[in-house]
Amino acid sequence: MSDPVNGGRPLNEAQSGVWYAQRMDPLNPVFNMGGYLEINGPADPELLKAAVTALVAEDETARITFSEVDGVPRQHFGDAPDFTVALLDVSAEPDPVAAARRRMLDDLGTVPDLERGPLFHHILFAVGPDRYFWYNRAHHLINDGYSATLMRRRAAELYASLAGAAGPGTPYGSFERLLAEQDTYATSKARARDALYWKNVMAGAEYPAGPGAAGALTHRISRQTSSVDEEVFGRLVAFGARAGISWQQAVLAAAALHRRLWTGDPDVLLSLPVSGRLGKDGMTVPGMMANVIPLRCRVDNAETCEEFAARVAALTLRAQWHQRYDSADLMRDLGWPANGRRRFGPVVNIVVAGEQSSFAGIPAVGHLLSTGGTAEDLSLTVSRGPDRGLRVDFTIDEAYRESVDLSAYERTFHQIVASMTSESGVLVGEVEVMSARERELVLHAWNDTVRPVAGVTLGERFEEQAERDPDATALIFEDEHLSYGELNARANRLAHHLIAHQGVRRGQTVGVLVERGITFATALLAVTKTGATYAVLDPDFPDERLALIAGDAEPVTVLAHGPTHGRLAGTVDLDALSVDDHPVT
Repeated sequence: MSDPVNGGRPLNEAQSGVWYAQRMDPLNPVFNMGGYLEINGPADPELLKAAVTALVAEDETARITFSEVDGVPRQHFGDAPDFTVALLDVSAEPDPVAAARRRMLDDLGTVPDLERGPLFHHILFAVGPDRYFWYNRAHHLINDGYSATLMRRRAAELYASLAGAAGPGTPYGSFERLLAEQDTYATSKARARDALYWKNVMAGAEYPAGPGAAGALTHRISRQTSSVDEEVFGRLVAFGARAGISWQQAVLAAAALHRRLWTGDPDVLLSLPVSGRLGKDGMTVPGMMANVIPLRCRVDNAETCEEFAARVAALTLRAQWHQRYDSADLMRDLGWPANGRRRFGPVVNIVVAGEQSSFAGIPAVGHLLSTGGTAEDLSLTVSRGPDRGLRVDFTIDEAYRESVDLSAYERTFHQIVASMTSESGVLVGEVEVMSARERELVLHAWNDTVRPVAGVTLGERFEEQAERDPDATALIFEDEHLSYGELNARANRLAHHLIAHQGVRRGQTVGVLVERGITFATALLAVTKTGATYAVLDPDFPDERLALIAGDAEPVTVLAHGPTHGRLAGTVDLDALSVDDHPVT
């Protein structure tokens, strides 16, 4: 394909974000995408090698390298690389699967030379009789998740063709036409319509807070991995059928409920990775076109989970029709901080790895190793896992490791899935976030706080503390400090006055109409020492409401002070009251 003069082509927005992040941390392999296809059956290893080799020759993204011209990154399209996939036989290893995965993970830890290339790699592993792993790795600058799907489909076509089981299939589309499609969109009415759509959807949305306290991002990922077993996955599929949606859309609804329950905000914002493709050419060409779009939905506790999930699915479908509008442009439109962030909240990524495919009738299943990106926000990645269930990964940048408990997020998510799929018609407001074991702990074990105590009053307890450490600070209000001994003495004198002069007795009620401060605390403690009950009357209430409350409480007297004295009839003005002549009891 053509490569314009002046050093190649510019990067698109998606590539630019990856480029600058990689340049900031050039030895970090976090942008390597990778996984493997497990092929179980009598496949011909030489035909597998030939199919992958032909795939590389056909893939124009395998020819891309990068450079920086006057501080601006450029991409260059060279000749098809001279590449032949290696076949490694690990079947004699004590644990062939573990041996193959070790080699894969070692390779994923390799950062390719962006200027010289290649930015991809393939290895074919012979794991056992009629069992092969085809491993592939690509830098996120040249491929995205959709590209990986295309690659596996095309490899299966090439293998079937080489095996004489099918025709040649459909080759990849032209990358140059894909770039032209991007250029056309940039000045099109479609882009203007997309901009208007997102303006309306995001009206009034607040910039999402980060997941927790953190220092500088490390661009290294902290991960919590778990699984949804076959039984729960079956319930998830059945739930989707009741709601008229797919299990993937049901997972997305669970993620929205998860966000609502963690933040307490019914206005939920999530980030959805999308392919950034809509046109015919875009759907047949690998390359880095990925985008991130917001999903905004309001959680209604009165809906059934099926109704809510169907609504989330409809919102997602509408949003995907506008997925080409770049997230960086949308962030600028919203006036949100221009800090390179391309996220709108936690990322929910439901990938196709783990889905079944076929190589000339031989079954194959994909396994995800790395999605090839950073985790500046909390991310949830769900894919088909082993044992006919799901694999669930919560990830976050290691900078958040101390402030974000991924295991707690994981437990809550699984409980939400279990609760919403437990039966038909569960209300959103009734989704249970605790397991039966956790509920037992909270309601019984942790709340089993009954302890034998002496039959003493609060006033007597305070007396004991004042005797033990009379000089210790008991109360601080603004610039005034009061020790236990001083506070106890003041409260005793006031309590004596209430008993001797106001006739207060045990079981009666004393109103306290006092502003917050030292006098307020003294009054409460004094009433407690008399054996009476205090009724706090808020000075901020209007007089009519104070009169109603006092009428209900029927206090024998009401304690007040300068700012509140006289607002109710029969109050005792503490500021004018002299209790110094009463003995300390």
